[in-house]
Amino acid sequence: MRVSCLVTLLFIGYSAVGLPPLLAGQGPLFLVEPPPRLEFSNSSGGRLDCSAQGSPSPALRWILSDGAPALPVAGLRLSLRNGSLAFPPFAAASFRPDVHAATYRCVAANALGRALSREVKLRAVVLQHYEVRVLGAFVTRGNAAVLKCHVPSVVREYLTVTSWLQDGSFNIYPSSDGDDKFHMLPTGELLVLNAGPADAYSTYHCRVTHRLSGQTMVSSIPGKITISEARGVQAPQLEERLIHVEARRDELVTLPCFVPGHPPPEYRWFLGSQPQLLPVPEDERRYPLGPLLVILRARPADSGRYLCSASNAGGGERLEVSLVVSAPLSARVSPARQAAAVGRAAEFSCTASGHPVTTITWAKDGQPLREGPRVHLVSRGRIRVESVQREDEGIYQCFVKNDHDMAQGSAELRLGDAPPLLVYRFIRQTIQPGPSVSLKCIASGNPTPNIKWTLDGFPLPQNERFMIGQYVAVHGDVISHVNITGVRVEDGGTYECSASNRIGEARHSAQLNVYGAPHVRAMGDISAIAGETLRVSCPVGGFPVDSIQWLRGDRLLPINRRQIVFPNGTLVIEKVQPSQDGGAYTCTASYKGGRKASGTAHVNVMVPPAITPFAFGELSEGERVKVSCSVKRGDLPLSISWMKDFHPLSHDLDITVRDTEDYSSILAISSVTSRHSGNYTCVARNPARESTHTAELIVTVPPSWIVEPQNKNAELGQQVMLDCQVEGFPKPTVSWKRATDKKPGQYRGLAFHGQGFQVFPNGSLLLEAVRQEDEGPYLCEAGNGVGVGLSAVVTLSVNAPVHFKVRSRKEVVRRGSSAVLRCRALGDAPIAIAWRRDDGARVDLLPRASVKNTSVPEGLYSELTIQEAKREDGGVYTCMARNAFGQDQMALHLLVQDAPSMPTELRLVEAGSRRASLAWTPPQDGHSPITRYVVRYKAAEDSWRSSSAEVSVDGVSSSATLSQLLPATTYLVRVLAENQLGEGEASAELRVRTAEEPPSAPPRGVLVEARAPRTLHVLWEAPPAESWNGALRGHYVGLREHTVSMGNNQYNFTTVPWQASGKADCRLESLKKFAKYGIVVQAFNSKGAGPMSEEVVAQTLEDVPEVAPRSVRCTPLSPDSLQISWQPPTQDLTHGVIQGYRLFYETSPSEESDHTDSLTKMTPSLTTDLHGLLKYTNYSIQVLAFTRVGDGVRSPAIHCRTKEDVPGPPGAIKALPMSADSVLVAWMAPKQSNGQVVEYGLYVRGVETGRPVDSRALHTPHLEMEVTELKRRARYEFWVTAFTKVGEGQSTPVASASPTPQVGAAIASFGGTVAVAWRRDVRLPCRAVGAPSPQRQWLAGEAPVGSRRPRARLAPDGSLFIPNVQRSDDGDYTCRVWNEHGRDVITHHLVVQVPPAPPLLLATAASAHSVSLQWKIGDEGGSAVRGVALHVKAEGGEWEEIRVERGHSTHQLTGLRCGTQYRVYATAHNRIGVGAPSATLSVRTQGGRPRIPPPARDILAVEQPGNGSVGAVALRLSRWPDGGCPVQRFIVEYSSNGDWVIVGNNIGVQDIFPLLGLTPATLYRLRITAFNSAGSAQGSYQFTTPGGGTSESAVDFGVSSGGDAGGSSRSPPMLKDARVLVPAIAAVLALILATGAGICLCFRLKPSPPTTSVTQQEQSTASMENKHNLAQREQYYASARKAPPSPAPPNPGFTTLDRIPEYAEDIYPYATFHVPTDVSDPPGATKMQTFGFREGTIGSCESSAVAVPRKQHAKGDFHRRKRSGDRRGPRGDRRDSEDYDSFGSESDTEQGTSSRTESSNQLEESVPAVLPATTVAPEPTHLNLLYPGPESSTSPEPSPVAERRSFPRTGKPSRRCGAAGSGPMSESSEAECEAADKCRRASPHFLAMQSTKDFSIRV
Repeated sequence: MRVSCLVTLLFIGYSAVGLPPLLAGQGPLFLVEPPPRLEFSNSSGGRLDCSAQGSPSPALRWILSDGAPALPVAGLRLSLRNGSLAFPPFAAASFRPDVHAATYRCVAANALGRALSREVKLRAVVLQHYEVRVLGAFVTRGNAAVLKCHVPSVVREYLTVTSWLQDGSFNIYPSSDGDDKFHMLPTGELLVLNAGPADAYSTYHCRVTHRLSGQTMVSSIPGKITISEARGVQAPQLEERLIHVEARRDELVTLPCFVPGHPPPEYRWFLGSQPQLLPVPEDERRYPLGPLLVILRARPADSGRYLCSASNAGGGERLEVSLVVSAPLSARVSPARQAAAVGRAAEFSCTASGHPVTTITWAKDGQPLREGPRVHLVSRGRIRVESVQREDEGIYQCFVKNDHDMAQGSAELRLGDAPPLLVYRFIRQTIQPGPSVSLKCIASGNPTPNIKWTLDGFPLPQNERFMIGQYVAVHGDVISHVNITGVRVEDGGTYECSASNRIGEARHSAQLNVYGAPHVRAMGDISAIAGETLRVSCPVGGFPVDSIQWLRGDRLLPINRRQIVFPNGTLVIEKVQPSQDGGAYTCTASYKGGRKASGTAHVNVMVPPAITPFAFGELSEGERVKVSCSVKRGDLPLSISWMKDFHPLSHDLDITVRDTEDYSSILAISSVTSRHSGNYTCVARNPARESTHTAELIVTVPPSWIVEPQNKNAELGQQVMLDCQVEGFPKPTVSWKRATDKKPGQYRGLAFHGQGFQVFPNGSLLLEAVRQEDEGPYLCEAGNGVGVGLSAVVTLSVNAPVHFKVRSRKEVVRRGSSAVLRCRALGDAPIAIAWRRDDGARVDLLPRASVKNTSVPEGLYSELTIQEAKREDGGVYTCMARNAFGQDQMALHLLVQDAPSMPTELRLVEAGSRRASLAWTPPQDGHSPITRYVVRYKAAEDSWRSSSAEVSVDGVSSSATLSQLLPATTYLVRVLAENQLGEGEASAELRVRTAEEPPSAPPRGVLVEARAPRTLHVLWEAPPAESWNGALRGHYVGLREHTVSMGNNQYNFTTVPWQASGKADCRLESLKKFAKYGIVVQAFNSKGAGPMSEEVVAQTLEDVPEVAPRSVRCTPLSPDSLQISWQPPTQDLTHGVIQGYRLFYETSPSEESDHTDSLTKMTPSLTTDLHGLLKYTNYSIQVLAFTRVGDGVRSPAIHCRTKEDVPGPPGAIKALPMSADSVLVAWMAPKQSNGQVVEYGLYVRGVETGRPVDSRALHTPHLEMEVTELKRRARYEFWVTAFTKVGEGQSTPVASASPTPQVGAAIASFGGTVAVAWRRDVRLPCRAVGAPSPQRQWLAGEAPVGSRRPRARLAPDGSLFIPNVQRSDDGDYTCRVWNEHGRDVITHHLVVQVPPAPPLLLATAASAHSVSLQWKIGDEGGSAVRGVALHVKAEGGEWEEIRVERGHSTHQLTGLRCGTQYRVYATAHNRIGVGAPSATLSVRTQGGRPRIPPPARDILAVEQPGNGSVGAVALRLSRWPDGGCPVQRFIVEYSSNGDWVIVGNNIGVQDIFPLLGLTPATLYRLRITAFNSAGSAQGSYQFTTPGGGTSESAVDFGVSSGGDAGGSSRSPPMLKDARVLVPAIAAVLALILATGAGICLCFRLKPSPPTTSVTQQEQSTASMENKHNLAQREQYYASARKAPPSPAPPNPGFTTLDRIPEYAEDIYPYATFHVPTDVSDPPGATKMQTFGFREGTIGSCESSAVAVPRKQHAKGDFHRRKRSGDRRGPRGDRRDSEDYDSFGSESDTEQGTSSRTESSNQLEESVPAVLPATTVAPEPTHLNLLYPGPESSTSPEPSPVAERRSFPRTGKPSRRCGAAGSGPMSESSEAECEAADKCRRASPHFLAMQSTKDFSIRV
């Protein structure tokens, strides 16, 4: 398999050798390069094209500006197969900046290099709506006015102003000269020269075209010119002193110089780029035109600074204009292809054309060119590469760039002739016979080298085991292999690879050693060259070889100095001599053991040929030449041949070759031509060698035509190519000249760059855009120094299409005069002109028209004359011209002057009580400026002839003011216009009525009362009726605060509508508390407000402070006293006079204890001392300020510790004998440590016969100590004291003990209560002493601990270890020890503390804006509860959290939205953590959406005409029933003709709201929508407004109501309403079925249901059991009384229980409240309402509802926190108590409040009837609680507690079924209870509730 693979490779190699070398290819060169910019709209899409050529064919791809590939993007960017990049149309929302606003480049790459295109700035434009308007111009008469077309900035660069439109008919187009009046600039502005009053009457529109979409748009808003008259001489004034203008080559350029002044200034232009100011030279291409400098066909040479000097009699100004004329960029790199030999230098030059050229950069193979030691920039347009290396090959590019354009040129650097270089060589190897071997050489060079292989200097053996492969790699290297299969001993030797080309040769050899006996291969005949060195290697195989010898005959070499024999077997003979060195040579190889091998070679010495040099010399074309190639020495046979340019002679060259002798050859050419030029080589060969000699033949050839120039005709602006291609040797140079005149004769050279000319390398002349002045003779000359050269004259004829310099003009003529219209058509003759009117009619056919045409040198002149012009002759006349090369037209607007027409749209702009302002639309001025307007007016009842008056206004104005009119009077007005031709027709009459005046007197009897801390009530009487001056609409109540510095304290006014009564009032709310305000009142009517009343000062009522005292500080005074100081609250938030301060202080709960002592102290000062405190105890202190109203807000708690003192005595002491001479003393820490105990003092005293002996004192930090070295059986006394840093405390009682060898069992540890947090490890100590060692037993209760507490285990030290304690581990643990001498016992009482149980939460009362809550926490978890968190969520809102401090069990949620459902749950926390949440309550605040609309006569009020009023219709919005929630706003709409008019959409509640602007005696439809926090209701009405003689009784009222408020008087009866009837029938059927089933079930079970007396007895017994804490809980708790089955009382509400609930069964976590329903609800439908809260709203003067002030809570009482991101409800966060499940265990803790099972069981015992809906009072009321079963919970979420169990309560009887206080139930009682429960479930009430609940209607 391996051999076959090698053979395949060799065949491939041989086939590749015949391919042409890669260096014959070409690098990438762009054929189609993308443009520098591409813009397209999103509706059209775009495409970037790119193509390139090269060999091999280059691959194309696109990249972004950062080099990243531009990959396809679905639907937005596509790569096409031809290399183009397509951008399909896309939606506006799909715009992507990285795709549609990016920079792209095309990359072309092949094996020879990589080229980059120019950068393409692509921008896709999303088409959008835009508007165009014209900015008006203000100018002094006689100056030039400039009108600008304003377009939005987002589309400005895509819009082009194409023309202007004057007065909607006269078109003005851009031109170089304009006309005498108008000149449209190329930049789009319109210049109106010598502006006068007549120009102020015209309107101007601009027309723009979107160059991407092609859309054309006319400005929506026209512009006008405002003319002002100059007052005296005004010097020229400049707005800006420098203007930048940019243009492209050959464009029309106008440099503006708009400098207003009076008299109009004179303009002069200067060249500003010169050292001295020189006037701008004027010619046909550059000339001034008024304030403009016109430059035709701009050139880059025109770029520079221009100065405009404007001067008049008042002075002068100078304006600088900077002009930049750009030309397209191009770049060319020369030489385009360059070959450089390795080590030589290469240089490239970049020739850039175009303007301006900002930067020139270089790149190689698409990467920025890196400068280095060998590569450097000679200049920015020239680079040089020193010592060219292979890596320098590639594509070099030059990039030319400016701000708008970019171009590139490329060149290719090729590596020139290079000698071969072996880049890879095989290595020496020593192997055993058998395996295969592969030898490889890789060579590079130019031309491509050829590799040959030899073995010991001889060709490789020709057999099947040797395979040679050779091929050319992609990068140009030659790779050659020698593969030997099954290596043998004879294959060993020195292998050599030789790479050679015509430049040189490279060799490499290495030894291949094959183990084995020596073997010498046959050598055959060897040719040696005489005079040169002969090198022969002995071809021996085998390894190792001991020695190699050479012999000639029988003589051992060497035998002379020219012979050398090397140890490796190589024989060298220097300067071989034919006579001495020829013959047979033998080499012998010796192997160990005496084995030898020999071989013989025959050396033949030959003499190589030598050629006598020859040369051609320089010849001219047509001459003859002959040369001889003679071989002066060399062995025969010889062969001689000739080559030209290293290739065999071609037969078509007419070259004769003749061999004269065996050693000579002659080459002859009878007539030489340019194609004979080249290098001729004579080649002489013999068997020894090949010799050559080369001579160059140079034939000089005079220039001759390839393409001779020809005359050309071209149209203006086209591209023209004049060919002039020649050939010759040396290469001729071509130059172009142009005749100085229109006729041939004198010529001058051309400036080729930047002037639109370009000469190509082949001699052709390119004119990019031919101009008229380019016409004429051109001379092409070619020469190379041989002969006289060539020249040719050609003529370029420029054909001029017909055109007009001015595209439009206006002509004005008076009516009856002759009108002459002229047009001048420019272009080549013949020209034909035709006249037409705007209606298409031929003018020459009109009876009063005549046309006269006159030929002029530059074209044709035509005149159209119209005799006795009439008004109808005005219009647009078009002069249409045509010649052989094109056509054009000119529009002439003929204006026939006449008297003005009638003014239109006379209107009243403003009417006062004594004056009126009028305006009108100016009429058609008859093409003559209007000189004035005459306004005539009279009273309605007077005649025009006798009583009219008139006012004259200037013709420029279109408005007038009539003064000295009478109030409330009707006038008739008309206007007429007048110009130089006379008065025009008068306008239509306008009826004007003067307006009312504001009231002239202030309101009377202003009285202000303070009724609340934030409310003032204002009362007053209206001004006298005679001072109203019209219909009184209402009053403004002004309010401002009275402060120390009034300053600019302005009044804030509130509007109070007029109620048509003598008195009015207003309630001002949301005021500052306990603040002084000044109040004023003023009346107003439709025209304004009258004078203000005298200011009345009032003060709001006092309230509690809103903030706490500041800077509360605490200083310890002693171990039992603290000093507290503070600063009073901020004055503006005190809201009253501070009466004193109240301090709340208590011991802070700690990790060790929850015990707190709460105390209160009151003081009037800002500091106080607290005495009698606990020593070294941390206290929590809060301070509040109080006023006469009550307490303010508590300050944040600060913590302070009393000072340290000496400790109390240690808690207890034990002295226990341990041995005959030692006693163990143990003690407890002091109960009152009064500081940090640092050590204990143990005092020991021996007692003998009542006397103390051996006293000593010991110290230790521990709680026990062993006292040694005591006397046996002696009596010792022990006592202990504790030490703090202060000193030593009291001692314990004295304990005594005597050492003894028989030690009875005793326990050194102390028992007692151990409190620990659940889930922690507990170790109960029981250290025992005794001799012998005592036995030990632990008991849990009365049983061994192992049986009761399997997790507990005994530690090695005797203590009891309980890991991960749970609540079930509560109880007593007893340790017993004993031995034969005694026994002892201690008991530990373990208390495991857990998070508190879920609170039992219920709602006790609800109002429109508040809900009262109470809760009870049954099981505190062994640790005092530190607070409760209430979680509240409004319907559709987010959860909020309210913190309530410990000690509180009630809370009122205030500031809630009226008629809104809320969800509430509570969690409690203690030292251990947060407990599980309570059940979620669903509660709803009282109130509903607005009721049905009231009748029309209740809500509509009519004011009849009189008393200065014209009559009106008003709305009594305050009479709209609010449904329990105050109405917040109204939407009022009316219609008289089908279109609805919105009066207002945020109208407040008002007693009187007038409807203004109604038409008298008209039928109107009225629609009113009322909104409150609960919803909306809508009513529809019809009424007829009063008018004429209509009286109030005649007013027509109609009403219909609708909207979501429900029915009206036309609603169907309740018993016929399907919404009521269907649920009612279903409920009755379900009740009958349930009653029957219940009776049957009860008869079968025969239960003993509890009676009412029993229930009362239960309640009474429960009350007696809890009478010791009844008084305290009365202020915190309230619960629900069970509702009787009879109908609800007249005023149902929340009521408190006769007793305080003590257990879980007494309080139900689910409460459903029945609030009044809407009238539209069917009877009996149950509304499930839930409670919530929100921030309260404060009423205003427009609101009729009583505001509910929000209760101000102390910060210490609770705080509210909003959980913005949490929508998970009560189960959203995990609490500490959710993981333990020890409730219901056998502990003795009361757990009556955490069982939902017990609650729901009792909850089901009695189900009250559904309460009927009643009217809700505005104040808060109390509603009865309903207790449905678990299935009827109004909460939409499940209970937050995942799993709860029922459990018995220690010491308390279960109240599930039996009577309260009856004790534990027996098994029979439990059975009876179960039967009663089944009976209850079958009762009619229960089944009725279950069957009707599905028909409940939720709001």
